[in-house]
Amino acid sequence: MPDYSQDNRRIVKNTAIIYVRIILIALIGFLCTRFVMDGLGFHDFGLYGVVGGAITMLGFLSTAMNTTTRRYINVEMGKPDGDPSRIFNICLVVHIGLAVLILLLAETLGLYYIHHWLKVDPSRMGDAEVVFQISTVAACISIINLPFQSLVEAHEKFFQSAMVDIIANLFRLGMVIGLMYWNGNRLYFYAVGMALMTFLTMLLYHLLCRRQWPQIIKWHFYRGRETYREIIAFNNYTALSALAYIARGNGSKLIVNFFFGPIVNSAMEPAYQVENFSVTSVNRLGNAASPQINRNWGGGNEERSVSLVTKMSRYSELMMTVIVFSALVELDFVLDLWLKDVPAGALLFTQWTLVSALVRSFVGGTQTLEQASGRIKWFQICNSVMSLLCLPIAFFAYKLGAPAPAIIQIYIGYSVTYRVVEFWLLHRLIGFDVGEYIRKAYLKPLAVVAVMVLWLLAYRALMPADAGILLRLGGIALTGTVTCLAAFFLGLYRWERELIYQRIPRKR
Repeated sequence: MPDYSQDNRRIVKNTAIIYVRIILIALIGFLCTRFVMDGLGFHDFGLYGVVGGAITMLGFLSTAMNTTTRRYINVEMGKPDGDPSRIFNICLVVHIGLAVLILLLAETLGLYYIHHWLKVDPSRMGDAEVVFQISTVAACISIINLPFQSLVEAHEKFFQSAMVDIIANLFRLGMVIGLMYWNGNRLYFYAVGMALMTFLTMLLYHLLCRRQWPQIIKWHFYRGRETYREIIAFNNYTALSALAYIARGNGSKLIVNFFFGPIVNSAMEPAYQVENFSVTSVNRLGNAASPQINRNWGGGNEERSVSLVTKMSRYSELMMTVIVFSALVELDFVLDLWLKDVPAGALLFTQWTLVSALVRSFVGGTQTLEQASGRIKWFQICNSVMSLLCLPIAFFAYKLGAPAPAIIQIYIGYSVTYRVVEFWLLHRLIGFDVGEYIRKAYLKPLAVVAVMVLWLLAYRALMPADAGILLRLGGIALTGTVTCLAAFFLGLYRWERELIYQRIPRKR
């Protein structure tokens, strides 16, 4: 039987690095959100969110290409005669082409949206245009940077990737603190600062790659038409899935802005900050194992790939359960501490967003396996069609008088429905054992969720309405502890607990 202990240790090490990064960046992000809301005010904060959301939606192709680039670099690294430099340069050319495409879309469809659909005071239209143009430049820089970031992650240099992100976010924190003392146009100041943070990220990744893999990133134009066609075709299907996620986060902002205006958009922003932290936690855990899943599948060891996917799914569900219930138990109190002035409706948005994040942790986890197999066509087509249908459904629901959080509830329904379709495709296309996956990935985390629902109901019944700060902080800490214990004893198998026991230092 093959010994995977070294590979497993590397996954554990990378996961630890990733979560330290997530926690630090989340803390910085939460501080930034509060300062930005104070510095910009609800109206400008909502305006930046919807204008930045528009350009991010146009840049969904870049998110997809990041996944595509990592996969092809990993596969090429696993070949005895592989040429990573060829793949890197081909991907770089494709990224440059995508940046040009995004620029054209922004300067045509994007500006049309700004002038004809964006609900903003006519006196602030000039501000919206300037912020949109700055965000467009930042999006193009980010797209061109992705091959360099993908190269670092393909080599499992997660510590380096974490340091780049932490440095960039510390720059953002300094910029946001400066925003509080800026006497000029604060909206311009913030938009330029965010663009500079994107440029700093690109510079750091470029320097890391040039120092470690100069021969790989050395510029050379390859004419392999078949390789271009293969990568672009793979990316086109992956882009559909990326559109599903971006439409969830940014397309919903545009629709909510159309019906409710920028003030309600500002109420959504804290919820999306929470969702970004939650979903990033799950996705990053998958990234820690993604290189090995791709390499094992490409090398014919499909059993190992499926085993990694099943374990990562269960761990992601358990991690999300800890995050969600620790936040839900005193969410109104946490929002009051986090934000100086909580926008009306922010609590309800955030509650539903946390529920959505928990559901999504249970309906995700197998995407890496689909990408490793290369048979992604029907997965992405079904996912994109079902996801995009949520937008017109939400539009008509709002037309009929639905409340603002209805769009989040619609996406929860989509997530569950698509999971059923995805399981059918997995079984039909790659012979995936759905029953075995459900047994190993779902049963234990669902037991933990059931226990924590009972805990949450009991907590709400027993906690006094006039409880003080210390008592509420203690309640959050106690809930987090209970969730971790439930995840440890109910969510893990005995052999996993024994491995953890073995690594705990004992007194002699």
